[in-house]
Amino acid sequence: MMGEETFHPDTRALLAYGRALAGVAEPPKKGGADQVLERLFVVERAADGRLPIRTFGAELVKLFGRDLREHNLAHFFLPPDLALVNALIGASMAAGEPGVARLTAETSEGRKLGVEMLLTPLRIDGSQSNRLLGMFQPLGGEPFLNGQDVRLLRLGSLHPPAAKAPKGMRLVVVNS
Repeated sequence: MMGEETFHPDTRALLAYGRALAGVAEPPKKGGADQVLERLFVVERAADGRLPIRTFGAELVKLFGRDLREHNLAHFFLPPDLALVNALIGASMAAGEPGVARLTAETSEGRKLGVEMLLTPLRIDGSQSNRLLGMFQPLGGEPFLNGQDVRLLRLGSLHPPAAKAPKGMRLVVVNS
């Protein structure tokens, strides 16, 4: 993934786990992402466009000011940003690998914090489900929020996995 070397070390560790889950890389060394557990969440991709949050880590509860289980992650994005985040989710699901969005988290009073949000498809019994494991990684500066809760996520950049050709499809060129 382009620019991966600039990601937070915890984001890189979870990228390695996501790739191992996808079967495209070796599992990382033990302890690589153990410290991120309280920044993890699981989100479901619903057919109607909602992104209900199914689990939400303790550090995220502090950052967002409440437990967001059963809340819709889509409500944190403005429509143009949400369309791009949905494209990232679609690319990750199609490739079976993680993608990363760099975001700015904002409070209702306009205080800002840079974050990385990693999303990787979950597999259940060897097949892909409609759920994604996510990590919300602040990039430092949580004190700048002054204890205020995050209310809006603005997209800065997307880092999708490399696209893969669909299985069983071949490219045919016809010269007439």
